[in-house]
Amino acid sequence: MPVGKKFKSLTAGELQPAKIADLEKELSELWRSAAEDPETEHPVMRACVLTLLVYVENERAGRETLHLISQVISQNPCRAIIMIAEEREQPEGLTSWISAQCHLPASGAKQVCCEQICVRARGEAVKGLDNVIIPLAIPELPVYLWWRAGRFAPPAFLDHILQITNRVLVDSALFQEPESDLAMLARQVERFRGAEEVAFSDLNWARLTPCRELIAQCFDSTEANSFLGDLAEVRLEWARGEGADDDRWAQALLLTAWLASRLGWEPASHLALESGQSATLEFRKGEKPIRVECVARKAGSGQPAPLSVVMKTSSTPAAQFSIIESKEQGTVYTRTEIPGCPPRERTVRLHVLDQVGLVNEELKFPGRDKIYEEALSLIARMLKM
Repeated sequence: MPVGKKFKSLTAGELQPAKIADLEKELSELWRSAAEDPETEHPVMRACVLTLLVYVENERAGRETLHLISQVISQNPCRAIIMIAEEREQPEGLTSWISAQCHLPASGAKQVCCEQICVRARGEAVKGLDNVIIPLAIPELPVYLWWRAGRFAPPAFLDHILQITNRVLVDSALFQEPESDLAMLARQVERFRGAEEVAFSDLNWARLTPCRELIAQCFDSTEANSFLGDLAEVRLEWARGEGADDDRWAQALLLTAWLASRLGWEPASHLALESGQSATLEFRKGEKPIRVECVARKAGSGQPAPLSVVMKTSSTPAAQFSIIESKEQGTVYTRTEIPGCPPRERTVRLHVLDQVGLVNEELKFPGRDKIYEEALSLIARMLKM
């Protein structure tokens, strides 16, 4: 195939087989030929501000990831390397492909192109993935690892990759057992904190940012802020679909841990599910008890809001602060009830980014999220009670 036609197929996202031993050489030759090709309609500019590694556990997830990355690189030009680790599959071996994504500019301008490398390992070959991947990371640029599997339990070969990684992106919405999986993640965060610091992000935590902001805004006024230290009851309730909406349970845990870590509450009981995905969590601040109810209800007629958070104080009469997602997607109703004051109500738009939007935002921040780390640590302590 002529180089010009081959490059056009690559820039359309089509994977082309490549030799594992010569990946860097093949990429360099491709870009050189493309730059010299008279058939190329727009001049080519190779762009990269970071290396994005993606870990998946099957070929289907790899194909899905290729589609997502094609959208990510439009905002974050990078070298994207997808690792497909299929330890139980046969025949054993390593295979690889390369492709490119180009964004067509205004007429006459250069087209910005980024590289995609896909490496698939089967059987025992999975254990040698680090020897293939590490040399492909672009020197002196940040390295991000997007973990697109379930719980974050990295296999041994990933230890070497994590040593060159600046930030790890996980999604606790994918955790099958959020309480224990979040606690495990907390231990991993602690493990990699040190001289070779690795920062961690959770897309599910990022989804909660608008909700956390609304909760904080409930206490903006001087009158409301005076009740913050008197909170004694919190109820989080959400609707579960037929597919067991696990991300809401993880979100309930993260919201609870965020409140507790910000307000100085210490766990007073062991975290354990009561029925389905419901639990009652007990905390203390000094001698003061605080109770948090997390309730998942089956979706159907008369179902609760997609997510509601109701906070009450111990005073008599009690102050109450409510944040309730509307069943009409994209709006949230808030209500503040303070004794002696008229209720304050408002309806606000709630804009939650999709998966690609969340990843694009997280790629902009290389540092640690200490508030998230403290919330994770508290969840781990709740399991140890």
